[in-house]
Amino acid sequence: MAGELAAPKFDPRARLAAVAVLSTLAIAIKDVAWLAGLVAVTFLLLSLGRFDPGRVLPRLRRFGPLFLALLVVQSIFAPAGRPLLTVAGIALVTMHGLIAGISIVLRLVIIVLSAAFIGSTDPMELVLGLVKLRVPYEIAFMVLLAIRFLPVLMEEVQDALTAIQLRGVDLPRIPPGAKLKLYTSIFLPVVAGALLRARKTAVAMEARAFRAYPQRTYLDELVMQRSDVLLTVMSLLFGILYYLLYLRR
Repeated sequence: MAGELAAPKFDPRARLAAVAVLSTLAIAIKDVAWLAGLVAVTFLLLSLGRFDPGRVLPRLRRFGPLFLALLVVQSIFAPAGRPLLTVAGIALVTMHGLIAGISIVLRLVIIVLSAAFIGSTDPMELVLGLVKLRVPYEIAFMVLLAIRFLPVLMEEVQDALTAIQLRGVDLPRIPPGAKLKLYTSIFLPVVAGALLRARKTAVAMEARAFRAYPQRTYLDELVMQRSDVLLTVMSLLFGILYYLLYLRR
């Protein structure tokens, strides 16, 4: 609506600074309550960055089996605390394992949300931001290729699975061994196609004199706005204050 203030479009460098602070805190902090606070802050950051946090929830649902597996693994290999679920004398879920598993799950949630915050940036702007941060252009270009190729590979895998299901194969009901063989037969052609695509890309890059000069020029330039500086400074101050409060809890 006219008259409403649009959410700021943050500079990639400001986004990288915020994500670096959140990721560092997620690794350094072990308390579940404080990690949950970081998850809330990350959701707020997504809202400020013109990204609907609700779009991330379907991605998090895919990690449901992994999250449950982490809870069981932590309980079995770190058997401490009161047993919550015991089968044949083996404590499958303990209080310590539950807390440790939840902390790992919260860290993964922060990483996924941070990746979504970075992924909402234009890929070319992200490359320019990395170059401005003195990252070699070759590495920045590798990041750009990864951003471009990963969705294509995921789409190819999904198309292959859809084609198999259209032929009458019920994936959820086939035995684990047959399912493993099926996924292997799918991924090998996808990886081979990715290698061929990478070779063509390399030839195209050489034909256009990639790395012919030590310095490159760019059509667009990134300029840090007030909102970008504010986000960077606030992220650093928040990280320091949050960790100090965590140490003094």
